[in-house]
Amino acid sequence: MKPINLTVSGLHSFREKQTVDFEALCSGGVFGIFGPTGSGKSSILDAITLALYGKVERAANNTQGILNHGENELKVSFTFELENASHKKRYTVERSFKRTDELRVKSASSRLIEIEDETYVLADKTNDVNQQVQELLGLTIDDFTRAVVLPQGKFAEFLSLKGTERRQMLQRLFNLEQYGDQLSKKIRYQVQQLKTDLDKITAEQTGLGEASTEKVTEAEQLVSDSIVLLEKREKEAADLQERYDQQASLWKAQQEKTLLEEKLVHASKQEEEIKQKQDLLTKAQQAERLFPYLETFEQAEKQQKLYKDKVEKLKVQIVQQSEEYKRSNSLYEQARLQKNEQQPKLVVQKEQLQQASDLQKQIKDGQQEVKEAEVSLQQKQQALQTKNDELIEADKRYQQGLNLQKELKEALTKVEIQPDYRQAVQQAFYRYQVWNNDKKNLDEGQKTYKEKAEQLQHLHTQKQTHQERYQQTIERSKELFSDIQGLYHTVCEREKEFQQLFQQADHLMSDLKRRKEKEWSHRLAHQLAEQLTKGEPCPVCGSEHHPNPVLNQKEENGTVESADQFEDQVNQLREQRFSYSSLKMQLEQLAKPLVEKIPDLAGFMNEAGQVPALGEMGTDAFGQYAKKIEVEIKSLEQDYLQVGEKQHAILGQVQKVQQSLEKIELELAHYQKEQAELERKVTQQKQALQAGREAFQQDYPSFVFEEMEKINEQLNEREKEEQTIKARIEKSSVFFENQQKKIERLKEEKYAGEKEFTELKAMLSHKQSLVHSQIERLRTLTDQEDIEQALQKTVHLLAELETNEQQAYQHWQTVQKAYQTLQMDEKAASESLETAHIQYKKAAGKWEEAIGNSLFSEEKEVQQALLSHDEMKLLDETVQAYWDNIKQMKSSVEQLNIQLNHQSIEEQQFEETQQLLHDIKAAVKEAVQLKGAAEQTLKSVKERHERFLVLEQDREEKQALFEQYQKLQTVFKGNAFVEYIAEEQLMSVSRDASERLGILTRQRYAIEVDSQGGFIMRDDANGGVKRPVSTLSGGETFLTSLALALSLSAQIQLRGEYPLQFFFLDEGFGTLDGELLDTVVTALEKLQSNNLSIGVISHVQELRARLPKRLIVEPSEPSGKGTSVRVETL
Repeated sequence: MKPINLTVSGLHSFREKQTVDFEALCSGGVFGIFGPTGSGKSSILDAITLALYGKVERAANNTQGILNHGENELKVSFTFELENASHKKRYTVERSFKRTDELRVKSASSRLIEIEDETYVLADKTNDVNQQVQELLGLTIDDFTRAVVLPQGKFAEFLSLKGTERRQMLQRLFNLEQYGDQLSKKIRYQVQQLKTDLDKITAEQTGLGEASTEKVTEAEQLVSDSIVLLEKREKEAADLQERYDQQASLWKAQQEKTLLEEKLVHASKQEEEIKQKQDLLTKAQQAERLFPYLETFEQAEKQQKLYKDKVEKLKVQIVQQSEEYKRSNSLYEQARLQKNEQQPKLVVQKEQLQQASDLQKQIKDGQQEVKEAEVSLQQKQQALQTKNDELIEADKRYQQGLNLQKELKEALTKVEIQPDYRQAVQQAFYRYQVWNNDKKNLDEGQKTYKEKAEQLQHLHTQKQTHQERYQQTIERSKELFSDIQGLYHTVCEREKEFQQLFQQADHLMSDLKRRKEKEWSHRLAHQLAEQLTKGEPCPVCGSEHHPNPVLNQKEENGTVESADQFEDQVNQLREQRFSYSSLKMQLEQLAKPLVEKIPDLAGFMNEAGQVPALGEMGTDAFGQYAKKIEVEIKSLEQDYLQVGEKQHAILGQVQKVQQSLEKIELELAHYQKEQAELERKVTQQKQALQAGREAFQQDYPSFVFEEMEKINEQLNEREKEEQTIKARIEKSSVFFENQQKKIERLKEEKYAGEKEFTELKAMLSHKQSLVHSQIERLRTLTDQEDIEQALQKTVHLLAELETNEQQAYQHWQTVQKAYQTLQMDEKAASESLETAHIQYKKAAGKWEEAIGNSLFSEEKEVQQALLSHDEMKLLDETVQAYWDNIKQMKSSVEQLNIQLNHQSIEEQQFEETQQLLHDIKAAVKEAVQLKGAAEQTLKSVKERHERFLVLEQDREEKQALFEQYQKLQTVFKGNAFVEYIAEEQLMSVSRDASERLGILTRQRYAIEVDSQGGFIMRDDANGGVKRPVSTLSGGETFLTSLALALSLSAQIQLRGEYPLQFFFLDEGFGTLDGELLDTVVTALEKLQSNNLSIGVISHVQELRARLPKRLIVEPSEPSGKGTSVRVETL
């Protein structure tokens, strides 16, 4: 990540828009940001974090008090670049905030923009921008301020981070999430997914039911039997259909002939009505030919009357319009003369009143300006007095500051600490801290040991509970298996009964078929005997004599129906047999998982033994047995559903308990191993603590061991007080300089105010004189009190004169045009009247001639005879259809007589044949359904068989993969793997930081990582003594943190691909002496400027002189101008 530029306005002391060109500053490797205390140097880092994360770390609630008190809006824009080996990407983050009250602000706009050949807005909402920036950088704001931008108070924070916080930060800095939380989440997801898949496969296998090879063979045999039955039924149906078709044709012709004869009789009754309609049609046709002459005559008569009335009306209107023309001409002349007489006087009066109105407005404006000038003069006088008071107060504060600085210097001499005493306290406190840390580690170890012991006891209890629960589940499984076995034996017994039953059914069916065929023969012979007619040949033997026709034998009727009913019962039992076979397979599938889970149950699932032989059964007994089976199968299916639900629940419990027991065994082994290791460590720590306490008393007899915390706190308090006084003295120097500038500014502002007061007073006198002269001139122009009203009245009179003349003229012209139009209309109407009279005479002659040659004697008869075209067409079609229908029906009767050829059939005979055909078709349909059901059963059994084999193979593969993922989940439990990687990365950073720290401290100090993952200092100048980082002085802490920051920055890869190309330091250089400061700057200058740029924020002048590229921050001015920045290059 490389900064390009930063633009800020309205933040802290920044008011006007300021731009920092980081691209120019970073080109030299190390650059400085310099300015007086309070000038706004740290606000530059605040602007960067505000742009990226919308927060300022040191502000209350991250945004309170960040807006300049003189502004209402804050804007910040930061452009940066991400570069890896393959490409560069440049982004700009823009944010603006608006004031809500004295302290708080609210976000007004946020945008993240990607800059290429064109710009693309990636996000435009605050939350979206925050999320996108964190995804781009891979760092939270806490990571950013600990490793990239190090503001005041944050520099040494990475040194003191605890294990969990440091691990999480290192995960983000070095993109280790993929080996920690993300990898564990992926493994957990795969375990859950595979478990779900295995449960689905087991459930689907259970739901398949019958799927064995034997069931496939049985289903194939049923299909073969159903095909034979269907072929037999179809042949019987074809024979009966042929006979039915012959009888149906004869019956249809016979019915049609009867219907036609009835229609002929009915039609003959309508003949007189049809003749009357024919007469009406003839008259209507002749009236239609006369109607054009009548219509022309009536139209000519109407036109003659119309034009005669129009001419008389127009003559009356011409006389009236002539009078109106004379009156309008007179009115127009009067209006014209009145305008010419009054208009010149009113125009002169209007101009005078307009001048007076303009002058009156100038007087009003002048009076207002006089009032405003008087107010300004008074305000200026008050401002001068205020400025004089401020000058007196500033001088007073300056004198007070001098006195306070003198007191601070005296106080500083009292709190200074001797170096020997400071060194002795620090070394003793370091030894105390080492002992105290070891004591804390011992306490934590003992606490952990106790917790592990409790966890072990809890696990043993859990194990015993789960073993008892497992045994209870096994017992319930055996009870359920016994229920399944009972159902299974019942089904097997019923299957063996079916074998005996169907053997008896075959014998009964053969006997019924013989009786059924005999009855069919008698029925056919009876039907033929009923159709025999004396003197007509027999359709079988051809004889015309029929001495002994077959009589109906009622005692044999019903055999056909009994046979069909028995066959239905047998087929129904065969279908029930399928249900029992299916139920048997389903019960086997229910028992199989139980046998797999509980080996003791193996071999229990055997078929029932011998079944007692069935006695001889008649057709009635078969019916009762079928009903019994139908009830029994429903009961068995309900029992199957109940045991199936129990089996599913018990299998789930068994699996759950087994998994829990395996998990508990793994955890027991893990905790027992950890407890043994903890016991060994606790013993060692106790011995080390006792030895450390004794050594301290020997080396530091002047200090009480238990009071070292208090002694160190007193030393720190004196150091803080010393630093506070020094800072206050330095700050007071800036105050004196600013206060002197303020006094000079107030003097200049007072002089300028006095000058403005004199100028305002002279301007007020001039304006008052001008207003007085304008009032005198107004009095000479008019004596009207309301000038505007008089002016409006004059304008209104002028407009009224003009309007009256225009209206009179327009009315005169309108009347003149109307008079001329009437004269022209009267002439045209007279000519049209003459033409209409001639047309009337011609039409009357033609009408009289036409009616004289017709059936009619007068106009009224013609009107009455007229019909519409639709009515005439309807009459014509009705008459023609009647005679066509008569002709058609007579022809159809002749054709039917030829077709019947003197043959006939009774209705009862035809209905009997029809019923027989319906019965045989129902039998065919039933046979088709049986065949379809058998084929569907076969298809279903085959599909279930194939699917079961596929599922079993898939289950075995997934089970093996599931066990592998469970092992992985145990290995990656917790954060052990990512902690190992983070620890290795931390060791690498510490080694590099130790080398840098050795250079900065002339090989006095080195950094190491302790067993708890924390940093510890090695003092090589004192024989390699190790001590906590908390014992370092301010300068030592700065050097150590600087070395760590440089090492972190060199190894950080944002999101694992973008190197970090810069970081900022905002504290610490003031704690270094001159020689050490020179060493640090020399080390920074030796860094490779192409890969890493460092920004140093300080007010130390020696550091400013060493750096060639500097950003100078000028503080805000009392006049209101905000902080400004400029780049300075040597």
